[in-house]
Order: sequence, then structure tokens, then C-alpha cells
Amino acid sequence: MLGTRTLGVTYPLLAFAVTKSPAWTGWVVFASTVPGLLCYLPAGTLIDRLGPGRVMACSEAARGLLMGALTAALICDVPEIRGLLLAIAFVEGGLAVLSSVAETALIPAATRRDDIPTALAAHETTAHAVVLAGRPVGGILFGLGAYMSFFANAVVFMCSAALLWRLNPGQPARTPHREPVLHQIREGIQEVWRNPFLLSATILTAVINLIVQSLIVVFISYQTSSGLGAAAVGGILAASGVGGAAGAFISPKRKKISRKIDGWARRWNWTDRLAELVGLTHRGRSTLLVHAWVCSGAIAVIFMTGFAPSAFALALLMIGVAGGLSNVTIRTLLSRVPADKVARVVSVSRLGSYSTVALGPVLASLLYESAGPRATLGTVTVSMVVVALVMTLVPTFRKSLSPRWPSGRLWKARLASR
Repeated sequence: MLGTRTLGVTYPLLAFAVTKSPAWTGWVVFASTVPGLLCYLPAGTLIDRLGPGRVMACSEAARGLLMGALTAALICDVPEIRGLLLAIAFVEGGLAVLSSVAETALIPAATRRDDIPTALAAHETTAHAVVLAGRPVGGILFGLGAYMSFFANAVVFMCSAALLWRLNPGQPARTPHREPVLHQIREGIQEVWRNPFLLSATILTAVINLIVQSLIVVFISYQTSSGLGAAAVGGILAASGVGGAAGAFISPKRKKISRKIDGWARRWNWTDRLAELVGLTHRGRSTLLVHAWVCSGAIAVIFMTGFAPSAFALALLMIGVAGGLSNVTIRTLLSRVPADKVARVVSVSRLGSYSTVALGPVLASLLYESAGPRATLGTVTVSMVVVALVMTLVPTFRKSLSPRWPSGRLWKARLASR
């Protein structure tokens, strides 16, 4: 996990150091990220066929070999390093997708059922902590020498592969190998489509990712043009990672927290109704809805405060906390999918989220250039509020995100009785 995060920094650093070309640097970053759009669905099928432990061990070993080859090329000063870097970034990006999906499928397979929620919360907390540490670590290693960061990753990946081979906790998938790949991919899509919660959660997460990525583009574009230093920009963006780690850490206690909010909200009728409506308490409880409304409120605060850096930091912190909670909830539900389909279901869900992560910055940058920062942020704010309202008020989405939510008539009767 740490190796993946450091590569997000060291790939563009090496590309620019070798070529001095921002355009070529962009191509290297594109090569490392585009496999996410191409590989998620087939990755899920492969993992369900062979087992997550086996696939992840092979993937990590292959990534280690690629990093070793790149290290050797840098030490030997290979002339055509640009083409090699592009090819390695592309292949390693595909292997990273395999490792990511396999890792998600491996945790339920290697953990006792009663311990799965706690294990997922711990893993999500670690993931956010690694995001915070990975980028500066990658920069420090690269500063010691271009080859040092890739050599360190080679060691990390090979150690990870060796440990996975030794533990071998996963069981081989039960899916017959003779089934066509497209049929198995279709089964994964159908599994998500038939599960109301997973379908609604995937749609909502994809939209939130698009909006949050758009928000980050607005922040970087506006604050850098206003003279805010790079260190300050990086520190503010890190707030989302801090919030994500905090949200994942407290997720095992979310029911207890909900009961405390319930006790406070019952003091007044209007707070009781509002808390239930936005997913905080009672039958309306839903961490996904809370995530949507926290994003709406956080972005609205930025809009009302006139792009204050402190408002951005607070907003990203709040969004991170809510995101950490909702991620653990989604992963807990994914762990209940049949073992022979879990990787395919994870891959479908990840593809929906990943595609909007790539699309958000493009749309936001185009709107920013044509309409300006305030209009762009206003569009982002209104879009997020509309999404939150749709998920809250449209019965199909609301019932899927809050299974105990009453029907429309029952809800009106409950309101009238209070």
C-alpha cells in the first residue's frame, strides 16, 4: 500500500527529471492511471477464479520485478529510459489494480466473521494514514537519488509477495474455469444491480467523488493563483486524509455515536425529525446519507466564506471523516457477498468510483476556465445539495440506503404524531 502511494509521486518526478517536459510527465501519469479504467472488471474475474491471496502474491512479485528493472535501468543510465518508464508505469498500474481488488477480497477471507467490521475499520484507517505518509516519503526517497525510491519499492513489493505466499490465507474460488470471462463479468454486474444498497452506494459514491475532485481542482486553481504557497496547499489537502483516518477509526463505534445523537436530538421535535431525515438516527440511519449531507454543508461553507483557506481545510476534514465512515460501511456490506463473487462485485463498485475520479478534474477545469471560480464552486455546491436531496427524498434510493426507512405514508403519519 505504501509503495503504491509513493509511486504516485515518484513517477511524475522521474518523468520530469528525465524529459524536462510537462507534457511527457502527463503522459506517464496517464499511463499509470488508465489501467484502472481498463482492468477492474477482468481483475475481479481473475481473482475469483484463482483466489485473492494467490493473485495478490503474484501481482506484488511482478511489481517488485518491474521496480527492480527500472532501478537497474536508472543505475546503468539506459538511453531510452522514457519509453521504458512509460511501459513500466502502464503495466505496474494494471498490477496495482489486481493488488487493490485482491486486498479488499482477502480481508474477509482471512478474518473471522465477527471480526470483519473491526478489521475493515483498521485497514481503512491504515489506508488513510498511508496516503498521508506515502507522498512525502516518496519525495524524500527521490531526493536521495532517483533510483532509491524505486529500489525501496522493489524491496517492499517483494517482501509483501513473500509474506503473502507464506501466509496463504485465501481459498481458491469455486467458479468453474470453463465459464467465459464475459459471463463472469456480467455476473458481477448483476450482483451489484440486484443489491439495492450496493447499487445506490456505488452511484452516490461515484457522484461524491466527482464533486469532491472538482472541489479540489477549484481549490488548487484559485489558491495558487492567489499566491498561497505549495506547502500550505499540500497541508490543506492533507486534511482529507486526516479526516478519513479519523472516520475509519471511529466507525466501529458508529452505533454508539448514533445513540448519543439520538438522545440529544430528542430534546426538540424539529431536531429529532431533522436528525432522522438526514440519516443520523432512528430508522433513517445511514452513513452514506450522512456523507452526502456533510459534503453539501462543507462545500456550502466554502462558498459562503469566499474561498477562505481555513474553510477549505475544515471542509476537507469533514468530508474525510464522513468518507471514512461510509467506506467502512460499504466494505462491510461487500464482505457479505458470496466468496466466489466478492472480487467481481468489488471491481464493479471500484470502476464506478474510479471513472468519476478521472472525470471530475477535467469537467471542473473546463468550467473554471469558462465561468470563473465562483460560478464553478456554485455549480459544485448546488449539484451536491441536489444529489443529497434526491438520495434522501426519492423512495427507491432512501429505502436502499436506510432499510428500516418507512414508506411515504408511514413517514407522514410519524411526522404528524410528533
